[in-house]
Amino acid sequence: MRMIDRRMEIEAPAKRRQVSGLLVHVRNAAARFARAWQNRRAINRLSELDDHQLFDMGLCRSDVQAVRSASFFSDAGLHLTIVARERARRHVRQGRSD
Repeated sequence: MRMIDRRMEIEAPAKRRQVSGLLVHVRNAAARFARAWQNRRAINRLSELDDHQLFDMGLCRSDVQAVRSASFFSDAGLHLTIVARERARRHVRQGRSD
């Protein structure tokens, strides 16, 4: 019997090869850049909306402009969410006091 004809079933889990540290850093940096690029594109689309559409989302033009002038890698979505929620809270408080 030759070795080619003989098969041996091994039920050992396949080990994943460790990725080098430099490659991990490059991959993570590329992912952060892609996420920041997508966020920046979304902010640019928000700036194309009129004031009534922004108000429906709880935002105003100055909020969008402030985010556009911020750092490229800042989390614009988080900032706009916080601003919109705070504006909604103030609106609810004013409605209750009337």
